[in-house]
Amino acid sequence: MKYAEIITDITNENVDKIFHYAIPDNIKSKICIGMRVFVPFGKGNRIREGYIIGFTHKTDIEEKYIKNIYSLPDEYYVFNSNMIELAKFMADKYYCSLSECLQCIMPKIIKDKTNKYANINYETQNINDKINTILKKNNAQSKVLNLLLKNDNVSIYEIKNILGVSLSPIQTLEKNNIIKITTKQIKRDAINVDKYNKTNHLKLNFEQTNAFNFIKQKIEEKSNKPILLHGVTGSGKTEVYLQLIDEVLKKGKQAIVLVPEISLTPQTVERFIGRFGKKVSVTHSKLSNGERFDQWKKAKNGEIDIMVGARSAIFTPFEKLGIIIIDEEHEATYKSESSPKYDTKEIAEKICNLTGATLVLGSATPSIDTYYKTQINKYDLVYINNRINKSMPEINIVDMRKELDEGNMSIFSKPLFKAIKENLENNMQTILFLNRRGHSTFVSCRKCGYVMECKNCNVSYTYHLKEHKLICHYCNSTENVPNVCPSCNSKYIKYFGVGTQKIEEQIKKYFKNARVMRMDMDTTSKKNSHQNILEDFKNHKADILIGTQMIAKGLDFPKVSLVGVIASDITLNTGDYKSAENTFQILTQVAGRAGRADVKGKVFIQTYNPEHYSIKFAKDNDYKGFYEKEILERKIMLYPPFSNIFFIMICGENENMVINAINFLHKVMMYYNQKTNFYISDVAKAYVYKVNKQYRYKIIIKAEEEIRLKNFVLYCVSVLKNKIDVNKLNIILTLNPNYIQ
Repeated sequence: MKYAEIITDITNENVDKIFHYAIPDNIKSKICIGMRVFVPFGKGNRIREGYIIGFTHKTDIEEKYIKNIYSLPDEYYVFNSNMIELAKFMADKYYCSLSECLQCIMPKIIKDKTNKYANINYETQNINDKINTILKKNNAQSKVLNLLLKNDNVSIYEIKNILGVSLSPIQTLEKNNIIKITTKQIKRDAINVDKYNKTNHLKLNFEQTNAFNFIKQKIEEKSNKPILLHGVTGSGKTEVYLQLIDEVLKKGKQAIVLVPEISLTPQTVERFIGRFGKKVSVTHSKLSNGERFDQWKKAKNGEIDIMVGARSAIFTPFEKLGIIIIDEEHEATYKSESSPKYDTKEIAEKICNLTGATLVLGSATPSIDTYYKTQINKYDLVYINNRINKSMPEINIVDMRKELDEGNMSIFSKPLFKAIKENLENNMQTILFLNRRGHSTFVSCRKCGYVMECKNCNVSYTYHLKEHKLICHYCNSTENVPNVCPSCNSKYIKYFGVGTQKIEEQIKKYFKNARVMRMDMDTTSKKNSHQNILEDFKNHKADILIGTQMIAKGLDFPKVSLVGVIASDITLNTGDYKSAENTFQILTQVAGRAGRADVKGKVFIQTYNPEHYSIKFAKDNDYKGFYEKEILERKIMLYPPFSNIFFIMICGENENMVINAINFLHKVMMYYNQKTNFYISDVAKAYVYKVNKQYRYKIIIKAEEEIRLKNFVLYCVSVLKNKIDVNKLNIILTLNPNYIQ
């Protein structure tokens, strides 16, 4: 082929197209589809990175204007043909540039990490004589030789640090062939496989066996239908996954296993390495770019067969993929919040269509959208209705209104307080869940009502006890805690509301001998912090674990017999159409952490809305009852899965510019919607209408047909861009968002 078809690394939509470059003779034998290249681009011939997506004999451009590829930075391809097809699918599905999608799929390319080592070069003629010449001088060179005569393979780094010498004497010795320097590649391992104990397959019970056989049969039939494994918490879904993967490996195939939270990765990795050893690797955002790149290369080179990780692990470059497992498939974290705003489940389906792999989705609380697809025969469904230990936890709903009427002003209801005390006496462990970090939710004046708000965002600051600072959870700005009210100078300015730090403080106050750990964004910022906290808690180095959503799902601690949900209404009162679903899921999941071993589990859910159907169905662990109620509500209100929602938000520092732009867009949409094919909301302020000095306004559009809706919105936005200067504005488009902001 004469020309390479290249997409540049520029994400601007104006250059989102194929460019043709000539292939120089010196790289013709090496070049292939999927490789990175460096190319001269634009009038100034600035060197840019690009990606080869094809070759051709023809081009519409005159040959004299076609530039040559500058060089190949790698000796291997980054994308195989399936990944290029996936990128094209993503660009169309998520209305973004092909370059953005290719960059999302590939890792951040890092040079292989290497160390240089020195040894005496005994192959040199008269080497001993030459050494004795040098040793008599008692200089830097002689020091280096003395060290190497006593030690083999000493790194250059060690030579310089041990002897306090520069690089110069080492280079001189190498130049004179007295020493030789070799380069050794260092592989950055994300995990230490040797520290995990080997495990064997467990005997499956009747329901597990039925699920295993059902999915195994679908794999053998090469069915392209995704399969939902709906198993209650503690039902042994992971063991089914492990044995399915073993079947896939026997066929010479490979597996991707996804979990929604980094906090779930350590336990999942432990189970998979215990079973499959060095065939397993892991990737997630807490690893360095170099570590992630090395795991990607291991997968690409066929050095591993199983990749475990969070959302981005879906792009693992396995050549013989046999199965993708998405655990806790209902979780919102499987949708990307930044462009390209991909849905991992949709990506997984596309990959399985391209490769012939099988997609298994697992959850105790499937998303309404996923379960609906099983009811209309788009997905297959298999159940595990009972726990391994046959014992579901006893769930108690505590009406906090009654607690208040009875004079209890504490964070803890009387039943929960008593249960914590008894659990400590019985040497068992407790999990306390609150989906809000920090000490207090806001600081306000009881005299004038003034609330301390972030200057950049229209949200109240959250008080953090450890730092003794007010922190904005949107832009991370900080403020000192005032001694008097900034508005009226009164001394009656105090902290209100509850965060995880406040719970920790109160537990330590009332239960002085209890060993307490906290797991939230503030305690897990350092590398391996998730793993360290979970291992310590598993080894009973703490009696009580307090945390946010990262402790609510997937974790298995045999000694946890009590779970307390401090404020179940936080997710219920968001105003979002998914609030009931999110509440049911989080309550069911966190309740499922209790009583997973031999001791009966107890759960206390504290609420001001005990009559709400999401809380009632969670108490009874009744997913089907909740689904039937919720799906009826969605149908009446024309919410997904009966429609698609397009969320538009325009942001900018100049509020008038934002208002003018979004009002103009609204008029354009109303004009082109005269047949009322689409539901179009009024213009409104976003739920948090100012973030990091950016004002935010929104429009919501609903329609049954996704493609028609998407085309309508994109066309109207293009009209806006042609008529109004939007360079200082940010237009955010999201199809079927996790939540309406």
